[in-house]
Amino acid sequence: MCQGELFFALWDLGISWKQLPKEMRSESEGHKNRPKKQIRKISSNKILLKPRSWINLGYAIANFEEVTFFLKNAIPGETVYTVPLKKSGSLLWGVVFEIEVISPERIPSDCSSFPRCGGCSYRHVSYQNELKIKKFLLQETLERFLSKNHIQIPEIEVLSGNPNGYRNTTQIQLGFTGGKRLAGFYEEFSHSIVNLPEDGCKNLPEEMNSVLADLLKKEKTESAFVSESKILSLRLEGTKVVPYKKESVTFREKIFIPEPKEIVWEIQAGGFAQVNRYLVAPWLEKIFELVPENQDRILELYCGSGLIAIALQSKTKNWIGYELSLNSVKQAKKNAQRNGVYSYDFKTLNLETNWIDSEEALCSSFWIMNPPRAGLSKKVLQTLIEKSPNGFLYSSCNHTTLARDLSLILNGNYRLSNVTLVDFFPRTKHFEIIVKVERI
Repeated sequence: MCQGELFFALWDLGISWKQLPKEMRSESEGHKNRPKKQIRKISSNKILLKPRSWINLGYAIANFEEVTFFLKNAIPGETVYTVPLKKSGSLLWGVVFEIEVISPERIPSDCSSFPRCGGCSYRHVSYQNELKIKKFLLQETLERFLSKNHIQIPEIEVLSGNPNGYRNTTQIQLGFTGGKRLAGFYEEFSHSIVNLPEDGCKNLPEEMNSVLADLLKKEKTESAFVSESKILSLRLEGTKVVPYKKESVTFREKIFIPEPKEIVWEIQAGGFAQVNRYLVAPWLEKIFELVPENQDRILELYCGSGLIAIALQSKTKNWIGYELSLNSVKQAKKNAQRNGVYSYDFKTLNLETNWIDSEEALCSSFWIMNPPRAGLSKKVLQTLIEKSPNGFLYSSCNHTTLARDLSLILNGNYRLSNVTLVDFFPRTKHFEIIVKVERI
């Protein structure tokens, strides 16, 4: 494994090059005295490890001689056994199956499929501990990227809700083995299917688990719910379960910004919506709180179907949103009109490959950005730095690329005024972040 490949393998885990054991750095750099011991000699053996700290993606990190392990179902300070399940150069991944010294923080899992199932990462700790871990990982990542800029990081706020039954969409993998139907999620580090527990998935609402149970009792699963790739795709609309890619869905959400009201928006079949049904309103209310009043114009990049725009309609009379998907842009225009907003403009643009050519949009006093996991494109970053708006909100589902982008944007003219961790994905390795940046 070359040094570049190793660097990118570590990137997602939030590990710096210097955190690796010296022997690993030497091996990857082509050092003449690299260890003679080959990883394949230990790959089938039961290995005793002592995890030392949490890292990104729900793992704890441990070392075995010259090898670094990333462990699922481990807690720092424990002594555990694992068998390597995935290898990349001198990096190994494994799932803990036996514990010799147990942490007082460990709790019995409430799911019989954990830790084999690849869906959840934290069912061996309490939800409050999970939130502390995620907050620690976010803090550490921001400090690692922003320390060179001498940027002061404000106290991280945490927005969370009910950790059970929160998902309004799901995609269940279907298969057969020995004449028996399988339905569930992929196993960790594998494409083998782990069956759903008899009492259903803890992350899914009761309505969805009930539909799943009924469908799977039938000899042939109803085709309306199943794709050609044998994936059972469901979406919750109120209390009704509908096919994810077959029907558009209408959502109604009561929000309190600035006074109680109901907003209504539609998502096209297969379109994106926040998956946590409990946190949509609190998330919108937090965004409303952070965006300044009486803006001449707000520019939103990666605007989706216009949900943020219609929720923040009292902030400005002029809103320009850009989004790659033509269907989402059409939906955003309909959603705005459905909620009595007629002056907002939504446009189709590939922000990865194209420049924003509207000077009117670029002169907006405040920007809102909600990019995919890869972060802001180079063109958006360059434009943001050149135009230097009064402030902006950056909502991200990847705190590593968020921190990277902030390290390129923040300078003596800006300050980081708010960081909020939004736990849209309880019990999993994922979370979202909102940051507010203001010009000094």
